[in-house]
Order: sequence, then structure tokens, then C-alpha cells
Amino acid sequence: MLIGLACLESLGKRRIVLVGHSFGGAVVINAGLSSDAVIAVAALSSQTAGIDVVGKLSPKLVIFIHGEKDEILPPACSQDLYARAREPKELILYPGCSHGLDQCQEALDRDLSRWIRDVIA
Repeated sequence: MLIGLACLESLGKRRIVLVGHSFGGAVVINAGLSSDAVIAVAALSSQTAGIDVVGKLSPKLVIFIHGEKDEILPPACSQDLYARAREPKELILYPGCSHGLDQCQEALDRDLSRWIRDVIA
């Protein structure tokens, strides 16, 4: 992730949005702190291990998305992350959706696309 960020920055990219799923949620939360070019972080079905720094992301925008029927990591993980994060932040929970978020793919695509558009606007 850090090499990818460095590559984007070397290309002159200064407004980067990171998206990570499951373990990747913790990765993008931590990577979001390493670069001023990162303006926002999206953590999908994220774990809570290794994310003690989530409160330091502010004023970068952050969104947490989780399925309420997640069989791997309970939605309480994203609720905990949301509680520890500072504004600006958002939390979306999808009823009937499992860890892979397959059952709510249309809603996820819509909501994440809207959020990214709002972030870069």
C-alpha cells in the first residue's frame, strides 16, 4: 500500500481515496495517516485489530460499511471504528448482508460511488 501511494504521489496525484475490505480496512486506515495526499478512507467489513490510530485520520473523511449478517467479523467492528473515529465520518450497515457484501452489491456500489463523488467534488 505504501509503495502504491508513493508511486501515485510521484505521478503528481494529490487527492487519493483508499478503499479496503476486511483486513484491508486496517491497512487503508493506517496507510491513510502516512500521506497528505490521502484525502479519504473507506473501510468495508473491517477488522478492529491494528486500528488504534483511526481517531487520528481526522480531518480526512472516513466511511465504514458493514453487513449486519457478517459471519466473519461482526458489524460491531465497524460500529466500534465509527465510535473511535472523529468527524467527518459515516457508517452504513446493510441488513441481510454477509462479510463479502455480495447480497448488497447494488446498494454498496451506489453508496460507495456517491461517497467517493462527494469526497472528490
